[in-house]
Amino acid sequence: MDVLVDDIGSFPLPQGTSRKALAELYPMALKAYAEGKSLANEELFEFYKTVATSMRFKLSSGLDVVNYPQHYDMHRQFLEPILEYPEEPFLIQKKYAVIPELSVAEEEVEKCPEKLTLKVCVTGPVELHLRTEFDFHIYEEVLHNLARSVNRFLRNSMLSTKYIETAVVAIDEPSLGFVDLLNIDEEGLIKALETSVRGIKARVQVHLHTLKAANIPLKADGIEVITGEFAATPQNLQLISRKTLEEHDKFIRAGVSRTDIDSIIAEHVERGVEARHVQLVEGIEVIRKRYEKIKEVFSDRVAFAGPDCGLGSWPTQEDAQLLLKRTVSAIKF
Repeated sequence: MDVLVDDIGSFPLPQGTSRKALAELYPMALKAYAEGKSLANEELFEFYKTVATSMRFKLSSGLDVVNYPQHYDMHRQFLEPILEYPEEPFLIQKKYAVIPELSVAEEEVEKCPEKLTLKVCVTGPVELHLRTEFDFHIYEEVLHNLARSVNRFLRNSMLSTKYIETAVVAIDEPSLGFVDLLNIDEEGLIKALETSVRGIKARVQVHLHTLKAANIPLKADGIEVITGEFAATPQNLQLISRKTLEEHDKFIRAGVSRTDIDSIIAEHVERGVEARHVQLVEGIEVIRKRYEKIKEVFSDRVAFAGPDCGLGSWPTQEDAQLLLKRTVSAIKF
C-alpha cells in the first residue's frame, strides 16, 4: 500500500488579508452555506477569495490528499456555531454543522483537471470541552453532546461529486497527553472519540501532538490512523511500536517535516544567523532521511505522511507551499 501525502490544514493568509476581518466574516459564511446560499457574492467575496487563493496553493503542491485551508481559530470555528445554533446544550442543529470552506473548495475544484481527494479536519470533543466555561472539569454529558456535534460536522462534510471526494477525516485532539483531565477515565475518552466518528465512511485519523495518549485511540473503534509528530518531536518514536499498531490493527500518519516556525527561527538566531536570512524550510534530503528512519521503525504501518502540523503561523503562502512541495518530493523520492 502506497503512503499517501497529506497536510494538517491551517495555512497562512494571503498578503494584505486581515485576520480580524476574516474572523468577522466567518459566522456569516457558515450561516450562508448552511442555508444553501452562495459564498461568491459581494458580501462574502473577501472570504471566498481568501479560501480560494489558499486552496490553489495547496492544489499545486503535489499533495495526494488536501485538507481544506483552515484560516479561523480551530476552537471558535466549531464551538461558536455549537453555541449559536443548539438543538440541545452543546449539540448543534444538523443544518448548521457545516464548514463553509468546503463550499469554496467544491467550486474551485471544478476548474481542476483531476478529481480532488479531500481531507476534512474537525476539532475533537475533548479539545472543545477544554474551551467551554467548564475548563478542565469534564462533564460526560457535555462531552457526549460535543462528540455528537463533531459527528454532525463530519457527516455534513462527506462530499462526493464528479470533482471532489471526502476520503479522509481527522479529529484534532492536541491536548490529549498534555492535560491531566483528572475526573474522566480512559473509557470516557474512548467513548467520545468513537461517538465523534460513528458511521463515517472515510479513512479516519486522530491528530495528537504527543503519543503519550496513543493508548486512547488505539482502543477506539472507528479510528484507523494515529498521527505522530516525529520531525520536531522525535521522542514520539519511542512512545509507540509497530507491534502495538499491528495488535490493534492501526496505522500511523507520520509527521516528517518541521512546522514549528518559532523554534526553527530561534534555533538559527541562537547560532548567529540573522532572522531575515533563516532558511525556514528543511531540505529534501533532511526530510527524506527522517522519513526513511520512520519507515524502518513502522514499515507498512505508515499509511500517511506529511508535515508535522499546520502552517497557519508561517510568514507567507509561498513559504508554506515550498514546505509542502519539498515534503512531497522527499516522500515520493
